[in-house]
Amino acid sequence: MSTDLIRDDLFQQVLLSPLADGADELHILTGYASASFAMFHILEAREHLKRDFGIRLNIGMTGTDGLLLRAHQAYAAAASAVSGAWLRIAYAPAGISDHSKLYVWLRGGIPIKAWFGSANYSATAFGIDGTRRETMVSIDAASAWRMLQSAAIEFVPADGADVFSQVEIYEVLEQEVRSRVTAAKPVTHAELTGRPQISLPLVQRTKNPGEVHNAGAGLNWGQRGNRRRAEAYIPVPAAAARSGFFPNRGIPFAVHADDGATLFLTVAQDGDKALHSVPDNADIGLWFRRRLGLPGNAFVSTRDLHRYGATEAVFTALDDGSYFLSF
Repeated sequence: MSTDLIRDDLFQQVLLSPLADGADELHILTGYASASFAMFHILEAREHLKRDFGIRLNIGMTGTDGLLLRAHQAYAAAASAVSGAWLRIAYAPAGISDHSKLYVWLRGGIPIKAWFGSANYSATAFGIDGTRRETMVSIDAASAWRMLQSAAIEFVPADGADVFSQVEIYEVLEQEVRSRVTAAKPVTHAELTGRPQISLPLVQRTKNPGEVHNAGAGLNWGQRGNRRRAEAYIPVPAAAARSGFFPNRGIPFAVHADDGATLFLTVAQDGDKALHSVPDNADIGLWFRRRLGLPGNAFVSTRDLHRYGATEAVFTALDDGSYFLSF
């Protein structure tokens, strides 16, 4: 059997090209992973290849390292955001660990392509947001499929009722201060102390200072034509866009809100002047309207924001690459 050893363009070769051969499901065994990268992967295939496919993501090092609560919440939010059964996630339970990086593509349930190597399932490993070099080699798909099924047989579904009892999930992962949690809970004040922070306005700053944007912009982006009325974006002033506070345009990032919700946002528009929600532009608009006590299709007025008591959204950068949103 011939093998291909690759170090360049891993994202295209390992994670996208098999779709052109009719692959419809990707099974992954990885030591570490990222919910934001799973979102990016699915959205790239949808946007550029016009394809949907299933991802079965098995994360192997949770059995040794445990899992950050924010990461668990982000995985759950990602699976919910893409809808259907496109993304399913499982964790190694306490006492079991696997640091392998194995990618097996199926077509109609039959393995057709497999890769093995050093790349965890993350944007950094696959060259999206960094310059780290990784190596992958193609291997026999049938053998890889049997190996992956055997390795993941005891893994715990992330949406399972017993995930908190079988997987050690912590508010913080530092050994000397971490405490295990037994249920989902919001980000704590201690996690925000001393972290970089930025405030983004939800009202105009130049044309009509202090007034909410008219139909077709800001929180009222969808209030026009045939758009869905809940569609919205958060304006990003030029200084904030230049600051490098958020990831590069088009790369999704997890946002944990102060009400316990988790959203995925991305920098968008010319000049990086907006934050959109993905995969649906209406997600962020529905979230704000819910907080404001408005129907999902309502026009947001300046009075609505004043009644609520806030005209800006405050983002805090967390140490795992996600963000906290206070409103």
